[in-house]
Amino acid sequence: MGIDWIDYGRDQRGRPVAVSAARHTLVTGLTGSGKGSISGGWLKAQAPYIVAGLVHLYYIDLKGGMEAGMLNQSLIHQQAWSLPDAVDLLHDFDAEAARRQDTYRGITRDLPPDMEPRMLLMIDEAAELTVAVGENKKYASTAIGMLDSILRRGRSSGAVVVAMTQDPRVQSFPLRPRFPQRLALRLNDEVEARMALGDIAVEHGAAPWLIPADKPGSCWYFDLDSGGDVQFFRTPYVDDDTLRTLGGTAAGA
Repeated sequence: MGIDWIDYGRDQRGRPVAVSAARHTLVTGLTGSGKGSISGGWLKAQAPYIVAGLVHLYYIDLKGGMEAGMLNQSLIHQQAWSLPDAVDLLHDFDAEAARRQDTYRGITRDLPPDMEPRMLLMIDEAAELTVAVGENKKYASTAIGMLDSILRRGRSSGAVVVAMTQDPRVQSFPLRPRFPQRLALRLNDEVEARMALGDIAVEHGAAPWLIPADKPGSCWYFDLDSGGDVQFFRTPYVDDDTLRTLGGTAAGA
């Protein structure tokens, strides 16, 4: 589908599920609901462009890199497995985004990958980045400010953030409103669904709290700018071996 789209197959009505790869995206779901397959599908689709130098992948995984560590490390431009390292990564990312805006101000409002590589920031368990206690509080506060700056810059700097979290509450992830594109896997109840996807999505049929626990990867997709259309699909499972070989596969394609 090209660099600007992620193909997750077809929805329950047979329509293609095409998720924009150029918009900030929030993925919410309980443990075991399939967030790894959503991120895996995204990375699988973008791997050829990462190898070609059209996308630079930044990865924050505050679970010690347990998820991101499965990925072929040659694909990762910069990574962070701890909160202090995440703050450093966000600082570098934001500084590069600011440089691009200064460079291309008055030239373009939507920086394409053929002018500068797209900056793709994947954040696993985003709530761990913004909610911290004790001595990590100062890091969390700094991280929130930097991530907010990055999210505000968006397409004008060629920056895209894909954040994954178990908890859709604003207290756990205060920057939720900055994400126009939402994916919700299995959740606990309707209240969480409204937090994750928004009221309009639920009113148009999205019901992630009804997804069975034995159907991981089942997901509701909603774009807040779409006018109300929601899609339900089941993303293909992406196994560890596939993640480990993505760079080599893409390079040899």
